[in-house]
Amino acid sequence: MIKIYFEQSNDVEKFARLFEAIADPLFSCEHDGDRVVTIHIDERADGMISAGIARAIAQFILRFVEDRLLLSIISGTFYFKAEEEQQQILQLAHSFLEGERHDYRSGKQPMDSRETLIMNALLPFLKDGLSFSMASFITFRLKRYIGLLHYYVELAIDEYKLEQEYQNFVQMLRDYVAEREAKWPVVHLVHRSPEFLFFDEQFRHVAKPELKQWIDRNLTVNQPMYIDSSVLAPLVSLAPQTIYVYTDEPDDGMIQTIQNVFQERLRFCPVHAFVRPIWTNDGST
Repeated sequence: MIKIYFEQSNDVEKFARLFEAIADPLFSCEHDGDRVVTIHIDERADGMISAGIARAIAQFILRFVEDRLLLSIISGTFYFKAEEEQQQILQLAHSFLEGERHDYRSGKQPMDSRETLIMNALLPFLKDGLSFSMASFITFRLKRYIGLLHYYVELAIDEYKLEQEYQNFVQMLRDYVAEREAKWPVVHLVHRSPEFLFFDEQFRHVAKPELKQWIDRNLTVNQPMYIDSSVLAPLVSLAPQTIYVYTDEPDDGMIQTIQNVFQERLRFCPVHAFVRPIWTNDGST
């Protein structure tokens, strides 16, 4: 028999349902109103006791406790107190934990998964006749797991700050374009990855030296973030009323930024729709 004490009464119900769903039939659990779960072990279980119960406990922590731990780190360690900020950072942390975002610090995922870290702490700990508090176990025996969560919260906060800076940058460019008189009524922008080629309303190719002459120098000097001088700076400085973007890669990062800045001024077309699709090596026609 093993007894587990929980701090929250609804955790008892969650654990019991999860245990019944994934644990081996040789184990059973019951709970009462005292926030205690009692796990009964069939005498035939023998050496399977640790693995069977550990798996259920590990899954409970990952499914129902992990978000609380992440939020505790976000608010208690890094002092993000606003609920909206906490939720945004939490979602970013999830995207790193699940491998949806790249860990740019190490360049690779940790060798051990979160479940492995929890299981490694549980296997030598569990034994028949044990009574323990779930909260104490997490605090004192899952330090490597907590450390991993802390690491990914740091990544999430860095990403959150970058996204906030990016959104402020985009809004500043939006305001700039809205207030600026259009220098060209139309721009045809052809994306031939990784290059962008500019054409005016007469479909005349505009080379880079000429484009640079159109750039508002104040735009590049006074910005808190780097503004690309070959595409974004001339495009924003020209502030065209309509931009025809010819691309087969609408998810390209620069394309997305242009769309965020110019919004309804953009018209998307496939590259083959451009009226002058014959290129030379230097990008001229």
